[in-house]
Amino acid sequence: MNKALRLWGMPLRISDALRRTEAQSVSSSLPTAAGRFAHRADAGGAAAASDLLTKVAVVLLSSVNAVMWEAYTESRFMAALWAMIAIGFAVWIKRDAARR
Repeated sequence: MNKALRLWGMPLRISDALRRTEAQSVSSSLPTAAGRFAHRADAGGAAAASDLLTKVAVVLLSSVNAVMWEAYTESRFMAALWAMIAIGFAVWIKRDAARR
């Protein structure tokens, strides 16, 4: 098994895999906090776009969920909870955009 892993270039231990991942995922050009990974959205490009699309999808789906809770179950509490989640994500998107 170890020979097969070595043949494919796989690390033998989890700690080796983590060290390899850490070295590949942190670019020296990106500012990071001490001992932390750079956030993938800070790199720009496709990663930032996918983060934005994910947040927009959460806002959209949370809004739809709030409307469905109000319309079908008449549960104002759950509708308000889902609306707060949608508003929270919208604020997060706005603050994230202002930060860049």
